[in-house]
Amino acid sequence: MLKLYSPPKNSHKGQNGKLFVIGGSKKYHGAPIFSLLAARRFVDLLYFYPAEADPYLISAVKNIPEVIVVNDFEKLAECDCVLFGIGLSDAKFDIARLRNAKKLVIDGDGLKLIKGNIPKNSILTPHEGEFKFLFGADGTKRNVQDAAKKNNCIILKKGPIDIISDGSKLKTNKTHNQGMTKGGTGDVLSGLVAALCCKNSSFNAAVAAAKVNGNAGNMLMKKYGYNFSASDLAEMLAESLSHLYTKEGNEK
Repeated sequence: MLKLYSPPKNSHKGQNGKLFVIGGSKKYHGAPIFSLLAARRFVDLLYFYPAEADPYLISAVKNIPEVIVVNDFEKLAECDCVLFGIGLSDAKFDIARLRNAKKLVIDGDGLKLIKGNIPKNSILTPHEGEFKFLFGADGTKRNVQDAAKKNNCIILKKGPIDIISDGSKLKTNKTHNQGMTKGGTGDVLSGLVAALCCKNSSFNAAVAAAKVNGNAGNMLMKKYGYNFSASDLAEMLAESLSHLYTKEGNEK
């Protein structure tokens, strides 16, 4: 049974997760916002560094009161996890700046920058097309596991059946529905993965996030059919997690 971190009784602000998110561009404002909305209930402190200094992007993010927008990397090294790449588009970014990250989740356009040079122990969240781009093969169970082992990373390959592997262990997730094909739902998932990764093992965070995210989609389907959005999905995550896990973090 998978167990998730639960905040200790005497803990204080900052001890239960600090997440640093890097992404967004002039072209894509929504992607990092979906990730931030997904993460905000699961960490104590949430920082955002815009990959491209676009005023509209920064203004939009500042409408999320839990997010602290920063213009340097001073906080990165003290954060438990960094989420990189959502909504990056063709914005220029030096990935060497990520070298001090304790844990690293890479999604979206960030995956394009690491082909042939995948950071060790990182979590990658590609869909089928991105997996083929990175590894030149279909995203089968065997190929996902082999790629994770060869590159010393964790892969959450998104699809009708999610495949999660660290090169040794392998899990699948079938909990979701076709309403989750809408744009932004992958950004929600990466935000949740990164938030849970702050205080859980990377593999457990990826496995739990896939199920919690999919279960949130199924809960929305019961209410609205397939007529829900990525924003709705992000708002449903906390309720979904409470349905699947006790307050002590035990899987129900």
